[in-house]
Amino acid sequence: MSNALQLVLSNPTPGMEAEFDEWYGGSHLIHGVETPGVLSGQRFRRAGGPWPSGVHDYLMIWELDDPAFTLAELAKVKGSAEMPISPAINMDTVQPPTMWRRAEVRSAARSTTDSTSLHTIVFGLYNAAEGQTEAFAESLLHGGLARLADLPGVRAAQYLTLADEQIRGNCRKYPHGLVIELDDEQQGLTSLSDSLAALPHADPDRWMAIVFRPLDKRMTKQDAERLTHP
Repeated sequence: MSNALQLVLSNPTPGMEAEFDEWYGGSHLIHGVETPGVLSGQRFRRAGGPWPSGVHDYLMIWELDDPAFTLAELAKVKGSAEMPISPAINMDTVQPPTMWRRAEVRSAARSTTDSTSLHTIVFGLYNAAEGQTEAFAESLLHGGLARLADLPGVRAAQYLTLADEQIRGNCRKYPHGLVIELDDEQQGLTSLSDSLAALPHADPDRWMAIVFRPLDKRMTKQDAERLTHP
C-alpha cells in the first residue's frame, strides 16, 4: 500500500462533459500513472449523500510513493506534450490538488478480502474545533477510526493528514481527511450518517463529506503499459 495520496476535485467545462470524460479517463490517466512517483490512479463521480458536499462533481485519487519526489516529477511534465491539459477541465473551479499522507488505515473486522480498486467512498474534509487539533487526531487514532470501519456497510476507513509538500498554500483549508470505503452503499451511508456529522472535537461548521462512486477501475503503471504497448 502506498503511503501518500494526491486527491483532485474538479468539474468539466460547461458543454464539454464528454470531452472531459474522454480526456480524464483516457490520456490524462495514462500520462499520470506513467509519471515517476505515481503508482496508480482511479476516477470517481459524486453521488447523493446526507452531508454538506461542496461543489465538485469529480474526484481523482492518485497513489504516490513520495510527495516531494512526485511533485518535482509532475512539475517537469504538466502542460507539456507529455501531459497536456485539456480545455475540457474547468480551471476556474478546479480545487488545487492536495497531497495527503496516510496516518492510519483500518479495515472492517468482518472484511476478509482487500480490493485493488476502491468501491463507493465517502471523502471527508474536516477542521478541528478551536484548540482541539491534537484531541481530534487522537480520537480517530485511538478507536474512532476503527469504530467507523466496523459500522455496517463499511469496508475500510483511512485517516489522512496533509503532507508538508503542496502545490498551493490554500489547499490547507481542511487539514484532516477521511476516506471511507463502503461495502454496501445504502447501508454504509445510513450507518455513517450521524457519526460523520458528530466526530469528537470537530468544528461543527467547517467540514464536508462527499460520496463518490467509481467511474473506472484503478489503473496502475502496468495497466498503462499494456494499453500503450499492447
